[in-house]
Amino acid sequence: LPLLALALWAVTAYPAYWQLDTLPAPEVYRQGMTADGHPWIGAENPDVEIVEFRDYLCFQCRKMHFLLRGLVARQPDRIRLVHRHFPMDHKINPLVTEPFHVGSAKMALMATYAAQAGRFWEVNDLWFANARGREILTVAEIAAAAGLDARAMAAGMYALEIQGRLRADIREGLQLGLTGTPGFLIEGRVYEGQIPAEIMRRLIP
Repeated sequence: LPLLALALWAVTAYPAYWQLDTLPAPEVYRQGMTADGHPWIGAENPDVEIVEFRDYLCFQCRKMHFLLRGLVARQPDRIRLVHRHFPMDHKINPLVTEPFHVGSAKMALMATYAAQAGRFWEVNDLWFANARGREILTVAEIAAAAGLDARAMAAGMYALEIQGRLRADIREGLQLGLTGTPGFLIEGRVYEGQIPAEIMRRLIP
């Protein structure tokens, strides 16, 4: 794809902040868990797999959420997204030494619990849809919207296994050299902030 065409596509397809509204319900996509237990959505046998490290209070993460899911919607048999957590919350991420994105760790714990209950993408999408107001919904609200039991989520999200999974994501992000979000692992290479134009050319239908 020529650079001019890519630039024009970016202007029209990259979501502006006032366009970050809704996506098709997660159940319209194929989804599953990787062999090491991370949720994926899109192609079962992808041409391109994008492992994304996200923070639910990161505005750029939210923009990339809508952009990449839009690409999956257009090419569900070519692209697969694999989600990993990297909350920039000082309570859990050793990179962050002062209060920052307070509550994003709690949001990630809820989503991690939901993944084990088979409802990850519902919770994930709720967080990004709600991010405009930067309000952390209650456990009861998230559980009800995702079809989960609120009491079970309230107890289960702090289980050692769930906390361990979240910390493992953060640890791997640090090992990859991430210094912020969003981060992407594509074909063995790490990118921060955005996906390079040469890779986007392969993703645009």
